[in-house]
Amino acid sequence: MKLAVNQATLMKTPMETFLRAITKAGFEGVELRRDQTFEYLKDHTVKDLKELLDENNLQCISFNAVELFSLCSEDEFRRILNYTERLMKIGDQIDCDMIITVPSFLDDPSISETKIVSQTVERLKILANLANNFSFRLGFEPLGFPNCSVRKVGFALKIIQSQDLPEMGLVIDTFHYFVGENPLNNLDTIPIEKLWLIHINDAIEKPFKEIQDSHRVLPCQGFFNLETFIQKLKNIGYNGWISLELFNVQLWGGDPYQVAKDSMESIKKIL
Repeated sequence: MKLAVNQATLMKTPMETFLRAITKAGFEGVELRRDQTFEYLKDHTVKDLKELLDENNLQCISFNAVELFSLCSEDEFRRILNYTERLMKIGDQIDCDMIITVPSFLDDPSISETKIVSQTVERLKILANLANNFSFRLGFEPLGFPNCSVRKVGFALKIIQSQDLPEMGLVIDTFHYFVGENPLNNLDTIPIEKLWLIHINDAIEKPFKEIQDSHRVLPCQGFFNLETFIQKLKNIGYNGWISLELFNVQLWGGDPYQVAKDSMESIKKIL
């Protein structure tokens, strides 16, 4: 498996320092975040970004993210399409070919599953048409929070396997997998060709309904059964990217080189 870091892990670190730190720690890939990429490009060119990635021998494996697109208003969806197109234009120039799509939270808890599926599929079709213009792939990531419209892996798989959609794959985040109360055996039911990316992290022990993104910690520092999770991935033949994604404020304030080093050591413990 190849190892990457999501930019959320060092959210407050300048782009240049962030990329150098994760390279020095031994990571081969990076997931760039939308806002941080746009911020960097205020004072730099896309060519500068490509040269920075090349200097650090890093592959940009995805952009994060097309956020909360599925049930939002039409005005909000148009805004989403605008920034998504911009990211895809950038991706064309830095050899990134995947963007992660994240479903909406539920404003109306009484909405039917049928409605969730139909509207999510319709929005994914529009995004897929846009992605086709730039040879981009759409990864779909369920969120485990109780108020997310798509929180279970099986439901997410049902959506992306709709006959109305082109080929799409799942992005599984260990945080959302466990918070979403997906049994570990569910990994055995995912066709390997539909498993495109793994976000890895751990979390401090709390009731699932109380856990937030800020409670994420490095692997082996929390209570998730990551050893069995990784073994399941090996059993089904997954050999793609494993990307560390945390939203831990304490890490944002730390020395990025030390955080990157600690991150690599923590991941190696379970691989």
